[in-house]
Amino acid sequence: MQLPFVFQKKNKRGLIGVDIQPQGIAVAHILFAEKPGNKPVLKQCAFQACDPDSPEDKLLTLKKLLSSFPIKNFYCNASIGQLAYELLLIDAPKVESSELKQAVRWRIKEQLPYQVDDAVIDVFEIPGQPVNRQQLMYVVSALQSDIDEQAELLKQAGLDIQSIDIYELVQRNIAAIMPEDKEGLVLLKIDTKGGLLTITRNGTLYLTRNIDFNINRLRVALEQSEIDQESEITLSLDELEEQSDTDNNINNTINLQNEPASSAAEINQETAALSERSKAIIDELILEIQRSLDYYVSHFNQRPVTKIVFAPMEPQAEDVINYIHEMLGIKTEIVDFNRYLSVKAALENSLQVQCFNAIGLALRQDEV
Repeated sequence: MQLPFVFQKKNKRGLIGVDIQPQGIAVAHILFAEKPGNKPVLKQCAFQACDPDSPEDKLLTLKKLLSSFPIKNFYCNASIGQLAYELLLIDAPKVESSELKQAVRWRIKEQLPYQVDDAVIDVFEIPGQPVNRQQLMYVVSALQSDIDEQAELLKQAGLDIQSIDIYELVQRNIAAIMPEDKEGLVLLKIDTKGGLLTITRNGTLYLTRNIDFNINRLRVALEQSEIDQESEITLSLDELEEQSDTDNNINNTINLQNEPASSAAEINQETAALSERSKAIIDELILEIQRSLDYYVSHFNQRPVTKIVFAPMEPQAEDVINYIHEMLGIKTEIVDFNRYLSVKAALENSLQVQCFNAIGLALRQDEV
C-alpha cells in the first residue's frame, strides 16, 4: 500500500526492507540496478528473533538490527502481518477512475470482518484481460488502526516510511529480478502456515493463491521417502547376501567382502529419488500448482509460464523440485539470491529463508 507518509528527502536509488514476522524481525538493504542487465546490490541483510507478544522487545530488537543500516539515507518499505489484511479478487466496477475506490468500498463491505469505514483500501488492476469478459481487479484492505500501529513502531525505530507492502507484492518484487518473469513465472513460498503462490508476468501480479500445503507436510514427504528407501536397501542387501552365499558355494573366487558394499552404493543411487508414497504427498501440491496454471492461462488470456520457482526453504528439497519438473514439464528451481543479486559474500540458505521477505520488500520500485 502506498500510504501518505511525510518524510524528508532520501536517496531513491535503494530501499530498506523491514519484515516483522511472528518469530522475529528481518531487515535488508538493496541498491537498485543502475543499468538494464545489472543485478540489484544486496548491501546487507540480518535477522533477529524476538518476542512477538512484547511491543517493547520488538522495538528493542528492531533498533538493534537497524544500528548497522543507513536508515538516515534511505526510505523504508515494511510488511504488515499476513493476517492483518485481506486481498480480494473482484469484478472491477464500471465507474470513472475518480469514483473507483468509493465503488470498491461499497462492493467489498460485506466481505470484511470489520467496518469498511475503519479500513484503508488500495486497488490494482490486471492488464491484458480479454475485453469480452468481465474485468477483474485486486483490492487490498486493512484496518487503519493496524497500519497506524505498524507505522508508529517503525517511526520509533527511526525509519522514514515510504510504503507498507503485502506479501503477494513482495513475491512480485522478487520475481521481477528473474529473466523468466518477462514471459511468466510462478513463485511459491512454503512455510509453517501453508503456501503462498503468485503468478507474475513482466512485473505484474496476475494471480495469487493460498495453498493448503505447509513445510511440515513437505518434511513428512521427505522423511517417508527416507524410510521407504532404507527399507528397500535393507531388503536388497539381504537378497544380495543370499545370492552371494549361493554363488560362493558355486565359485569360491567371488569376493564376498567387497560385493555388498559396491552393490549398496548402486542401490543408494537407484533409490535417491522420491518413493511412491512420498510422490503421493507431493502430488497434492502439484495439483494445486496445475489448477493455478490453468486458471492463469484461461482467465487472463496469457501464455503458459516458463518457470516455477520456490522460495528458499529448510529442508532443501531438490528431489521434490525435480519431481515437480518431471510431472509438469516446466523448468523448476529453488531461489538462490546469490545468482540474482550482487552480494559481497555468499548468503547461506538459512539466512535466505529468514530474509526472503525483507529482500523482497527492499526490491520494491514504483515502476515495478
